[in-house]
Amino acid sequence: MTDIEVYSTIVTGFEGIGASEVSRKIPNAKNVAAGRGFVRFAVEPENLSKIEDLRSVDNLFVVIYENTIIGLREMQKEEAIATIKDQISFMNWKNAIEAWQIAHKRPIYGGSQKIVEQMRKFMKDGTPSEVSETSPSFRVTCKRAGDKSVHQFSSMDAAWHFGAHINNVFGWKVDMKKFDIEVYLRIEKDSVSVMMALNGESMFKRNIVAYGPTTMRSTVCYCMTALADPKPGEIVVDTMCGGGSIPIEGAHAFRGVAFFGGDNHPLALQRCHSNWKENELNGAFCDFFLWSAVCLPLKSNSIDAIITDMPFGKKLGSVMDNRILYPKLLEEWKRVLRIGGRLVLLTHDRRSIDAAILKDRENWRTDSTHMVNMGGLTCLCIRLTNIKCE
Repeated sequence: MTDIEVYSTIVTGFEGIGASEVSRKIPNAKNVAAGRGFVRFAVEPENLSKIEDLRSVDNLFVVIYENTIIGLREMQKEEAIATIKDQISFMNWKNAIEAWQIAHKRPIYGGSQKIVEQMRKFMKDGTPSEVSETSPSFRVTCKRAGDKSVHQFSSMDAAWHFGAHINNVFGWKVDMKKFDIEVYLRIEKDSVSVMMALNGESMFKRNIVAYGPTTMRSTVCYCMTALADPKPGEIVVDTMCGGGSIPIEGAHAFRGVAFFGGDNHPLALQRCHSNWKENELNGAFCDFFLWSAVCLPLKSNSIDAIITDMPFGKKLGSVMDNRILYPKLLEEWKRVLRIGGRLVLLTHDRRSIDAAILKDRENWRTDSTHMVNMGGLTCLCIRLTNIKCE
């Protein structure tokens, strides 16, 4: 079995963190590259199971096929669909099934050898494979990137016809909800790629069982925590933790670091304790408190890092409130952070945070900024260091 080409999706703005995590956690990862909203790499089959250790990425796929079909944009609907369907024999289904079996830790009936035999038979005489009780279920999802008007067909057209062709060739059962295999068809201009999902449920759904109004993805929590670069023995705090997403993810990902979270709403604390109860691990330390973020019950110079998702002024609070709140928060964080302590913030209200930092610029050094896509909102994730030039 040759190296497996893996394509992973990640929240836009955190691609560099994802690429760094892949290089660090996947033994002998090759050709690690990041682009807008994705990180891709090649991995040896014996190391593929390590992908489940990745915490920054949302979804993982094995790449089956990539090619440019000259003139796809100019083709009429029927010709374009037929051309896409014809590519099925050039796709590495054997590699895909073997990768799927490793990632999902269970076999597909007949394995990759049956897939090869079915493809040979279909290419020889066009005989379709019959659906049986042992056939895996599948669905096809099509995404067309960029300007969709350049094509004469819709994403639904492409997914439906390509899925029907897979059904004919392999005899897999179509099931849009309870599927074993998800085939992902991606089309951009004349470029076509086909992938197979290596994870079931999206990886950002871990940790949380009690959701609040602004619960953050676990993958985003990891990326923010990685930006703070916590070390064993350090204390890290989320002063406005909501349901505890950041401290819980941090406690899982960075062992030996003490994570604390706090919020001023009793219901938020209930969600924190419910979520931690479901995810508590030996060797991971995490606890939660009821407090005000502008008057923390913490000693001065006692905290190594603060990581928090600030009020956006969208679902909670308002932009006018933020203009008053943000400077107060920075003043309190400056007090409790040690010199050299790191502050990682996420907010949609860039104007308010920029004004607050500018007002106290002699005490903060900007280390990095990331423009992050959060549910369609372009948000700022910024890392600051407390230099306390008092």
